[in-house]
Amino acid sequence: MLLGPLLGLPLPLRAGQILWINLLTHGLTGVAMGAEPVAKGTMRRAPRPPGQHVLGDGLWQRLLFLATVVTAGSLTAALVARGTGAPWQTVLFLSLLMAQLGVVLGLRDRLVTRENLFLPVAVAASVGLAAAALYLPVLRTLLGTVPLSPQEAAPALAGAGLGFLAARLSGRGRAAGGAREHRR
Repeated sequence: MLLGPLLGLPLPLRAGQILWINLLTHGLTGVAMGAEPVAKGTMRRAPRPPGQHVLGDGLWQRLLFLATVVTAGSLTAALVARGTGAPWQTVLFLSLLMAQLGVVLGLRDRLVTRENLFLPVAVAASVGLAAAALYLPVLRTLLGTVPLSPQEAAPALAGAGLGFLAARLSGRGRAAGGAREHRR
């Protein structure tokens, strides 16, 4: 929201769009993430030192990395859409939402597991509700979106893959750090 105007995107997202994104990415999937199985070896790790910040042990760097990738990818999709005359605000809305859903799936310790079927169902429901925001007239009016053609939606949908890859890459760094801790 802060960088958009500097890049020539006067009002990157409307208030209703931000709320819709938060509802789908933090509501549905956030609750489902709470049911994720515990990572293997968790109980064998030493506890966090009492004085360590909640975002310590590299977590704030991981968070910053993911936020940067999602922001850059979403703003790039919007700028490309604006350059081609596509509805850039809707592309930005969809790109940000899909990138965050990609991150959710990428953060899973085990990509495919039967231990938490709520998460894939929540992500699928969020994708369906994202599509409804673009193609259901009542939601389009409420959120200020417009239907996208497949060509217009492609850069936005690529955001899901970008978010997923960024989360997997950031997880590899954390796993390597955890392995170093176990060797000490």
